[in-house]
Amino acid sequence: MNESHKEVGPGATRQGFIAVVPLGKVGIDILRVIGDSLQGILRLPVDLLDTEPLPPDAFMESRNQHNAMTIIKHLSNHYSRHTMKVLGVTNRDICNPILTYVFGEAYMGGSAAVLSCYRLYKGTESEFVSREILLERIVKVALHEIGHTFNLPHCHTGRCVMRASHNLAELDQKLNYLCDYCEMFLSEAVNEALKGRDDAPGHIDPL
Repeated sequence: MNESHKEVGPGATRQGFIAVVPLGKVGIDILRVIGDSLQGILRLPVDLLDTEPLPPDAFMESRNQHNAMTIIKHLSNHYSRHTMKVLGVTNRDICNPILTYVFGEAYMGGSAAVLSCYRLYKGTESEFVSREILLERIVKVALHEIGHTFNLPHCHTGRCVMRASHNLAELDQKLNYLCDYCEMFLSEAVNEALKGRDDAPGHIDPL
């Protein structure tokens, strides 16, 4: 990686490509790993923005969880004019109206995604996993959800990070990078998204 991510405070200039927003308290090491990983795959500048609270209307009292779709809508409404894609990161449990929980959520081809670390800390029983496993899981979910925002569908090839993960065992089986087909698809999608931008870094070749 030739260029490190930027940590951006109030009033600072943003690159306008990829933004990572902590929603509530999230460890800076987690945010930096996400930023480095996204930048390494996408080859676009990644900004780490200031912490903001989860939108109050996202909380579902009956389930004691936060609605991922409401969070995505909030992020899209507040950041889509300033950055190409935004990823919200939270330590709270998230779900959608259909599934009892999700590790992350994104609209296909949308501008926003959200990732929850809540269940990624856990092992097969009640113990916590190692820091290494935790960070690997977080990177996989971050890449997977941002991939969806670039219109990458679920992949059925080997252990590609774009495979669907319905539980931690399936998540752990995946690798934290894309298969050749998804790399090519992502490269084309990123280049298409950069068309017409004066600040674009140039043609993005597959890794």
